[in-house]
Amino acid sequence: MNPLAYVIFSEIKFLNVKINMNVLIIEKSKTISHIIKSTLLAYGYNITTDNEDFNSENLLSRGLFEIVILNTNINGKHSTLDILKKIKDVKDNKCKILGICSTGTWKDKVAFLNNGGDDVLSYPFPMQELLARVQSLLRRPQSYIDNKLYIGDVLLDTTNKVVTAKNSDIQLRKKEYQLLEYLVRNKNRTVSRCELLDHVWDYRSYTGSNTIDVHVKRLRDKLPVKGLIETVHGQGYRIKEFKASSALPDEQNQDHQQS
Repeated sequence: MNPLAYVIFSEIKFLNVKINMNVLIIEKSKTISHIIKSTLLAYGYNITTDNEDFNSENLLSRGLFEIVILNTNINGKHSTLDILKKIKDVKDNKCKILGICSTGTWKDKVAFLNNGGDDVLSYPFPMQELLARVQSLLRRPQSYIDNKLYIGDVLLDTTNKVVTAKNSDIQLRKKEYQLLEYLVRNKNRTVSRCELLDHVWDYRSYTGSNTIDVHVKRLRDKLPVKGLIETVHGQGYRIKEFKASSALPDEQNQDHQQS
């Protein structure tokens, strides 16, 4: 095992738990596949591994997996995008797809997400982040693609990228909106700075930048719900669930209670 893989692998904390969730790993690197498999096994997941030959196609067609972890840079008889399409074409498919980007550029990540991937993680990464991403995908309901997201009195229209509160529009810049939507979709979970940089800005290497702090401050100034975005010192940011006030229209309150 190379030194980098050893450092990442050494972060694993083995637990005696059983989650009973089936995960398929499709990874061309034996080292990365082994690291991910060992980590998820330690946390109680049932693991099946495959490589770029894609011999697991028959298993996928039977809907046996809750999560598929797929390398974003497979180029051979079966490309990553080919595999993505086959997964998405499975009838009543409900599995979530997490991409592992070990080589390539941001364009590979964008292509992966635009073709049906649910999330992307850049290698190398801490195992705790992998676990958090997997758990976040498992918590994500099938109605995740709904065009209405509520957090207290704040409504996000994800189709038109518009935020309203108590029937008034809140003017947000593009990155402010993307940051807010990502935090709302991951509410009740602490989101690290690296994760935000990876998903909202896509430049994790600039971890010393104050970009996130500036955008969080702007959101706090613009949002009517004080304390909505919490700072978790040394870890990142978190949005907790807020109850809608009676100031919301009746129809919106009903939608919020059902979501």
